[in-house]
Amino acid sequence: MLASQMNTKTMTFLLPNRPTLPQGVASYDAVPASVVIELNGNHWRKILTIIAKLVTVAEEDWRIVRDQFLWDRVKLIFDPDEASEGWLVIVSKQFHDDFPIPAEAEAIGARHTAHIHQKRIWCPYLDYRQFPNVLVDELVTRIRK
Repeated sequence: MLASQMNTKTMTFLLPNRPTLPQGVASYDAVPASVVIELNGNHWRKILTIIAKLVTVAEEDWRIVRDQFLWDRVKLIFDPDEASEGWLVIVSKQFHDDFPIPAEAEAIGARHTAHIHQKRIWCPYLDYRQFPNVLVDELVTRIRK
């Protein structure tokens, strides 16, 4: 159902914080994901790994997607006003006033929960304590239905 509607090239992630970029670089997608990870450490490695796992399709290796194709599949935004049409992943509760979770949204997960409604996904912060692999797997399974 959702997989047929989803174009991974238009999946946008609304994040609460920006990564540090090299001096003179204005946008994260002007450098490889590995540079973002190198400059920002393990924290951003985890964020980009979870994103890669969410946009990797069956038969692909998420590591290759993260390291080589991530910016071809996702857009990162840091301000709710930048949201546009298409799939929007709303990361953390910080944006719930801007994008409230509708009552009819489908809950995914038990202890840690994400929600899906139409072309929106509300999820916890992209850290394995709040967004463990079990939730990643459940959400990927739901997206691929």
